Amino acid sequence: MNKSTKLIKDFSTNIIGSLLLVGCLQLLIYPYLARSNDPITYGTILALMGSLNIIVATLGNTLNNIRMISNAEYKKQGVQGDFKIILFGALIAGIVILLAVNRFLFVMHYVTNIILIATLIIALCRSYFSVEYRLFLNFNMSMICNVVIALGYVIGILIVHVTKLWPLAFLIGELSGFIFIFFTTDIMKEAVGKTILWKRTLSQYNTLIVSGLIGSLIVYLDRLILFPTLGGDAVATFSVASFFGKSLGLLFTPIAGVLLSYYSQLHFQMTRRLFWQINLFVLILSVIFYVITYFAAPWFTGLLYPTLIDRASPYIMLANLGAILAVASSMTQPAILRFSPMWLQIVVQVVYGSIYLFGGVILLKYYSITGFCVASIIANVIRLLILYWVGDRDISLRYTTA
Repeated sequence: MNKSTKLIKDFSTNIIGSLLLVGCLQLLIYPYLARSNDPITYGTILALMGSLNIIVATLGNTLNNIRMISNAEYKKQGVQGDFKIILFGALIAGIVILLAVNRFLFVMHYVTNIILIATLIIALCRSYFSVEYRLFLNFNMSMICNVVIALGYVIGILIVHVTKLWPLAFLIGELSGFIFIFFTTDIMKEAVGKTILWKRTLSQYNTLIVSGLIGSLIVYLDRLILFPTLGGDAVATFSVASFFGKSLGLLFTPIAGVLLSYYSQLHFQMTRRLFWQINLFVLILSVIFYVITYFAAPWFTGLLYPTLIDRASPYIMLANLGAILAVASSMTQPAILRFSPMWLQIVVQVVYGSIYLFGGVILLKYYSITGFCVASIIANVIRLLILYWVGDRDISLRYTTA
């Protein structure tokens, strides 16, 4: 009973923290930027932030997950190190990639580029160092950190209103979270150096980067395909159409982090029965949320994006269905990450990404944004089924069915 109570408390705490952070982004930051910019400029902002978020998720969140998965082995060996060296390499790689993307895809003022690079550096550090909260299952502090970031966004958007430099909203938010982590954790004091686990950890990180990169690219594939094909106006239209479902994704991503935190504990045992109970619960929630979307999404989207709702309304239900299916997959992903071979992560993501990419390009050509929505739905259904099959197979092999 105590374990169940703590689990419920951890989920509730994370949901509250996520709600505050997602609410700030989706109800304040992005609607303000949409209102204060024309559709083409707003679409460019979305594409730029999509590029930055891909880098952070691929390099930073992946390192966070590797630390979670490997932490028990480091404790067993009684060693400390490796991760700061990898983080430094990730920072260099991230800066180079962002500069290349901005150079070839976007023409931005040098001040904007400087602010984006600073945001990237701080976001990468925050995404890794926040792992301490997960290692000790300290989700109260994680929630407070989200509150601090949200407050930073509010301060940032006020500064943007005066300076007209839109990246400052994201920089101030990330900086607020990093400062909070600096004063409330000890992870930054860890030793810098290589350990006997260096090669193994680096190999796992590189393997998971491939999977994480594909997954992150797919999350923002709409922007990466629509921007060069149809321009910023189409990016803004699709993003607003899928706003309701993607908000659910932003809300549940930290919940997936809670699952991985528990899965990574030394004495945790996953069973086939528990695996399917979690999946069934997530599917039921997804159906409920889609029903809510049917009634609430058009009104709510129109309230927040009055200048774009007319363009987006024909695509709202299809775009949100694809987004909700993606969320359902993200809830199954932690079990696959923890209990299946890492190379399978790449296989699943390559299959999913290929279907999404080629289906999206082909259907976009013939049916415009509607076709792209259909491609998203097909790709996410196939990925969900593959994840269920892989998880059921590997968990059955590793553990006795409950």
